Amino acid sequence: MENKTILLEINGKTFRGFLSETTEKGTKPQTPDFEKDKITIKEACALVGCTPPTLLKLVKQEKFKMYNLLSRKYFLRSEIIDALRK
Repeated sequence: MENKTILLEINGKTFRGFLSETTEKGTKPQTPDFEKDKITIKEACALVGCTPPTLLKLVKQEKFKMYNLLSRKYFLRSEIIDALRK
């Protein structure tokens, strides 16, 4: 079988549709959506089952990663769940 190059002229709308369809099919690794996946310290404590000081100790021990956004601190739910599974 011989490799062939095919050139197609498509508009921007068609190309964007192709890209979104491709990413929905999983050809690109999925990354967590920060806005949907972020949780507060209080929510992280409820998920882990500990108090805020204990959670911050676990962050210092690099068990969990904490993100700073402006003056607020967040965790990613998916990262906490992955860390708890280990």
